[in-house]
Amino acid sequence: MADVKLEKVVKRYGKVETIHGVDLDIKHGEFVVFVGPSGCGKSTLLRMIAGLEEVTEGEVYIGNNQVTNWQPSKREIAMVFQSYALYPHMTVLENMSFGLEVTGQPKDLIEQRVSEASRILKLGDLLDRKPKELSGGQRQRVAIGRTIVRQPEIFLFDEPLSNLDAELRVQMRIEISKLHEQLGNTMIYVTHDQVEAMTMADKIVVLRDGNIEQVGTPLELYHQPVNKFVAGFIGSPKMNFLPVTVLSANSEQVNVLLHDGQKLSLSCDGRTVNEGDKLSLGIRPEHFFSGSEADISLTVDVDVVEQLGGTTYVYSDIDGQPVTIEADSDLELVKGEPMTFSFHLSRCHLFTADDRRLEVALSTPVKEEACA
Repeated sequence: MADVKLEKVVKRYGKVETIHGVDLDIKHGEFVVFVGPSGCGKSTLLRMIAGLEEVTEGEVYIGNNQVTNWQPSKREIAMVFQSYALYPHMTVLENMSFGLEVTGQPKDLIEQRVSEASRILKLGDLLDRKPKELSGGQRQRVAIGRTIVRQPEIFLFDEPLSNLDAELRVQMRIEISKLHEQLGNTMIYVTHDQVEAMTMADKIVVLRDGNIEQVGTPLELYHQPVNKFVAGFIGSPKMNFLPVTVLSANSEQVNVLLHDGQKLSLSCDGRTVNEGDKLSLGIRPEHFFSGSEADISLTVDVDVVEQLGGTTYVYSDIDGQPVTIEADSDLELVKGEPMTFSFHLSRCHLFTADDRRLEVALSTPVKEEACA
């Protein structure tokens, strides 16, 4: 079974520590995506699993084997890189066969595996072409096919779609997801694009500055982010954060004041916040709607409007914080004019000054005197 386990894994370059004691369990057959901003350590972590980076401290397990110091060739893994890394003088068939040929595999076995990989990736009509005669998406499929023929226990993908245009990225996301369903192998995928993470993963690992911020399914991270960083990173467009001030708090509820004087009561454990604390009320762009028939209504000045056909995005500013609102596509919007949008408090998140999310059990608006 191709389980992957990391125990207290650390990576240092000289005195600089880039991965800080990471613990992670990946089950056999899972599609796990490492996601985070540039420099967060996601590719370094992947390369340590592959054996391409030395582990400074800690242990790496694949299946029942402790492979921390094993050579990459012994780990039963195959890696697809950001660059296609195809041999330009070889045909597609030769590129896919080469790895098996150098290990002395029988000719009939090579033909069988290449034929099967070509069928899965729809490369049958391209086998006689050289890389320069292929599109970017076709080259990436050949690079993936070269790993499939080896029949590894684990597939590792290091930002494989970043060199493709937007349409090809969508197409290849679908093809890689289908590939995972067909093969059932463990796949670990690195990207900085949270849309790729949300659409492809069984489990997402969100990294920041060499630490794991949260691990969970896409919807767990979307609905229950542990902190403001995860809340802002997962979801597109990103979550809005409205500044609020704590009026009072106890073990059962937190009462806050919005920038426009509206007072809200959120049912959550407020023992870790105090009167006067500056918090953030998180609400996603897609949870706004036009009109005022909801818990909270906000009037904003329309700064920029993006009309995408089926969706319209309104960009504005509230008390110095940028705000993005997803509006109905047929809503009439005029730049510079005020517009009222609403949302329900049940859709909100409350974040403390140190970015922790307070668990909101049930949210209701309250009259002004209730918060006095």
